[in-house]
Amino acid sequence: MASILLVDDDKSILLFLTAILSKTSHTVTSVLGGAEALKNLEKNEYDLIVSDLQMPDIDGLKILKEAKEKYPNTEVLILTGYGSIKTAVKAMKSGAFEYLSKPVDIDEFKFKVEQALQHREMRLKLEANERELEEYHAMLERDLRLSTQVQESLVPQPLENDRIEISVKHLPMIGVGGDFADVYYDGNRYVYLNLIDVTGHGITAALLVNRTCSELRKLIREQLYPNEIIYNLNNFIVDVFYRTGMFLTMFSCMIDLKELKCIYCGAAHPPLLLWNHRHNDIKQLASQNTIVGYEQIELKDIQQSEIDLRKEDKLLMYTDGLTEFEERQNMALGIEGLIKIVEKNIHEETKHLPEKIIQELNGNRKKKMTDDIFIIVAHLK
Repeated sequence: MASILLVDDDKSILLFLTAILSKTSHTVTSVLGGAEALKNLEKNEYDLIVSDLQMPDIDGLKILKEAKEKYPNTEVLILTGYGSIKTAVKAMKSGAFEYLSKPVDIDEFKFKVEQALQHREMRLKLEANERELEEYHAMLERDLRLSTQVQESLVPQPLENDRIEISVKHLPMIGVGGDFADVYYDGNRYVYLNLIDVTGHGITAALLVNRTCSELRKLIREQLYPNEIIYNLNNFIVDVFYRTGMFLTMFSCMIDLKELKCIYCGAAHPPLLLWNHRHNDIKQLASQNTIVGYEQIELKDIQQSEIDLRKEDKLLMYTDGLTEFEERQNMALGIEGLIKIVEKNIHEETKHLPEKIIQELNGNRKKKMTDDIFIIVAHLK
């Protein structure tokens, strides 16, 4: 049921239109002339106003203007004589829903009234939907900002002492993502470097990262060997995230600062890059195992390797967002492209090296990032 205001300076027409609408379920208020109409609008809001255009005191255009300024969702139908069609068209441009020519056809009048009310209802629903959508987007933006802050808090801090310096760079594609790292020094002899890349992007990957983070850090603080870390983490993922289609690649390293050795274990992750300071060359340390989270595995089936280190050597860990970065030729950078960039910048200070690598990528940039990027550089002193 709608509220309708009828306005005309001709009493007989006003009675005629009132009689037509009295047979409907709508609430009808009839006023004689524009001045009375404006007085009503000061106190009441109507769903629909039906107003004569030509009135001696205050015309229909003035009523239309006042109504739309005070009640934007009120629909207005204009009644006009033959000689004022142009003015009626002007009224529609000013916000009137429609105009009707006098003498009024009863069926057309009833049809236009219902059409105007339906238009108002549809517009109100659309505005309500838009408000809900805006509120939903605002909620998502708040959640994304919070998720970004949470994930930023998980990024390890740089580490430096008299035997090693470690720098870190994290670039999520959309604020949150599926890359995660942990840098842990036991305060005596061992440094543990772990880098994880969860399949997928965005919130889903970030949720898995946050759940996996606590489990991984617990394993690392127990000072397990790299193959033991991957073994336990794999079985944890299989148990907790079974049939979710969520997997991860990772590299786990344990650096012995006393013996200058590195024990490493990779699971379907891009190779580590080890720069030998003495020979000024880069060696790739490939992953030895399959992806994490696919199926339960035995510890004996997880391979790890050991390599000697020397002072001034540098170890580079990264996620595949780096090698998959597209160059100008629409081709991925690839491992060979990455090695060229690292060779070019390897003598940069360790704390600046990850940023220098990113700057080189940006120099070749054609498209936006297609994946998250994480870089860890460890420099033996």
